[in-house]
Amino acid sequence: MSKVKDTEVDQKFEYEEDFSGPIDERKCRDIFWLILFCAFWIGMIVVASIGFSRGEPKRLYYPTDWKGSICGYDMTNLVEELKEKNSNLTDVIDWDAQFPDLSEKTRVFFPATDIQKEFCVKECPTEGEVVDFCGDDDPKFESYQDKKEYCKYNSTSYVRRCFPVFSSGEKSADEEKTEEQVSESWSSTGKLAQAMGDVVQAWYVILVSAFVAFVLSFVWLWLLKQFAGFMVWFTVVAFFFVLGGITYFFYLQYQKSIDKYESDTSIEGSKTNSRVFLVFTFVGIGIFVITFCLIIFLRKKINLVIQIIKEAAKAIQASKFVVFFPIVTFVALLCLYAWWVPVAIFMMAAGSPTLELDEIDGEEFYKLDYENDKSTNYATIYHFFGLLWTNAWIIGITQITIAGTIAQWYWTRDKDNIPGNPVLSALKRTLKYHLGSAALGSFILAVIQFIRFCLEYIDRRSKKLAGESRWIRYLMCMAKYCVRLLESWIKFINRNAYIMIAVYGQSFCKSTKRAFHLISRNIGKLILVNVIGDFLLFLGKIIVAACTMIIALAMCMSNDDMTFYVLPAVLCGLLAYLIASAFMGVFEMCIDTILLCFCEDCERHDGSDPEKEPYATPELARFMSTHDQTEKMGKPIGSGNTKDVGSGSDGSEQDKVQVSDSGSSSD
Repeated sequence: MSKVKDTEVDQKFEYEEDFSGPIDERKCRDIFWLILFCAFWIGMIVVASIGFSRGEPKRLYYPTDWKGSICGYDMTNLVEELKEKNSNLTDVIDWDAQFPDLSEKTRVFFPATDIQKEFCVKECPTEGEVVDFCGDDDPKFESYQDKKEYCKYNSTSYVRRCFPVFSSGEKSADEEKTEEQVSESWSSTGKLAQAMGDVVQAWYVILVSAFVAFVLSFVWLWLLKQFAGFMVWFTVVAFFFVLGGITYFFYLQYQKSIDKYESDTSIEGSKTNSRVFLVFTFVGIGIFVITFCLIIFLRKKINLVIQIIKEAAKAIQASKFVVFFPIVTFVALLCLYAWWVPVAIFMMAAGSPTLELDEIDGEEFYKLDYENDKSTNYATIYHFFGLLWTNAWIIGITQITIAGTIAQWYWTRDKDNIPGNPVLSALKRTLKYHLGSAALGSFILAVIQFIRFCLEYIDRRSKKLAGESRWIRYLMCMAKYCVRLLESWIKFINRNAYIMIAVYGQSFCKSTKRAFHLISRNIGKLILVNVIGDFLLFLGKIIVAACTMIIALAMCMSNDDMTFYVLPAVLCGLLAYLIASAFMGVFEMCIDTILLCFCEDCERHDGSDPEKEPYATPELARFMSTHDQTEKMGKPIGSGNTKDVGSGSDGSEQDKVQVSDSGSSSD
């Protein structure tokens, strides 16, 4: 630990006798943003209370009968609310007969083509079976019960609906009408609502996927720490095998979905799933080709980057328990999503029950419906932004902590014996002084991400309005690309700002300026190594996410009650990617911290005398010197005043590695 004089953020670092890593003297920074973040989460709790009080998730994935009643749901409480809001209809509606208890009747059945009514039933009937309708006591059904008391076709349960099963051959007009009626009922629920309902049913799949991603990420990180060189090339090869296998799997599922839809066109979900699988197939092929070309082009550079990954592995090995810190991040993210997903589902299902006058076969009746007010829609947007902000905030705290840990390792002479527990020390400093700085950095990133999602939403909605207008599509693509580029840049700046925060304890804005100027003075040393290193770790994230998604997809496909089984699997894949990012982020932050500290070390310690001996290990200095000479960016490290970093204390000659004088590549 050390003290450091307050210099201008745009000036080169100078030698300071008292500086030896993360400073002791700190104070709380960016307090306003921490207060704002806490106030925002009070609003998140209010939003959750709105969702839990107004939402009924069952109406997202349970079917409804012809009166709007939810099959498989006790309507008692809802009826009481309707009575209060529609007291003028007390003499018109028999509430108990209109909306009975349907908790045991979980499926909807379509009795005949000439009766445009669907009924909730306990089990899907077979041909000739008497069906126990919920409206037996209603006089309007007496004529129907007399004439149509038997089921006219066999039926099978699928997504809680009794789909007709007709004999092979050409269908009659009545059979085609029945299939059309079933398909329309399936679509009337709303594909988005049904998709969210599938997420509710797949809660156990999400939990299993989170656990699988956690185990895979931890094992991957441990292997990378132990066998850096082997794991890098193994990751590259495994990526192509996994991606190729997944792409082929998606193609097979596309064929199966097409065959299923062609055999029974009433199952609209099969058509939707087939389209999704086809898109995934083409995306997989595109990623495979592009990645293969990049690997061929960068194969020599990868061997250089392996050395910096090995150096990062040394830092992780010497820094006690840093490899386990992503577990804390994993638990925090798991708690966040365990809170956010149920609230989001309840918000999707929120709405005030209303009665609307409807008509079937010339008969008027009151049908149950739901309507959302603007406050609920705004609350949903607020809840979504809260996810982006909190997710980035948790990751920001993790990055500051890891940066503080690795910086303490770098600025220690005896790197095999770091005093104390660097992880706990860095975490303590972060939680005590820098929660506000993490809130500010994560807020900026969340705003950019929110804009990107808004553009995606606008793009989807405007495609119908734009028609074949190429200019609108081009402008939208350019806007989305610019926002994505800005998001990547903000992430890069945030990571390096967090490193400066971890070392100097300054505010987010001041740390950002300091990191920006340091990077600009040493851009030749940083860019290529950083980009390739992040790319290799990105492949590891993709492998973990892809394996997890395949397991989740297999579990979802085994559940016949799911319609869009692809959506829960994709969500599990995204969750796995976030978990893998938390683990791989250890190596990413480790590499970034070592490189940034090395650049600062070159400016502070030029090796001109024993007191200015650099902190870099001989292997790291040799790697960076080789990198600079290979890339021919400016003069090589060691062109100025030099110091033999690798000479032993006994005077024996070891690897002589030269370190450049401060700022030879700047200003």
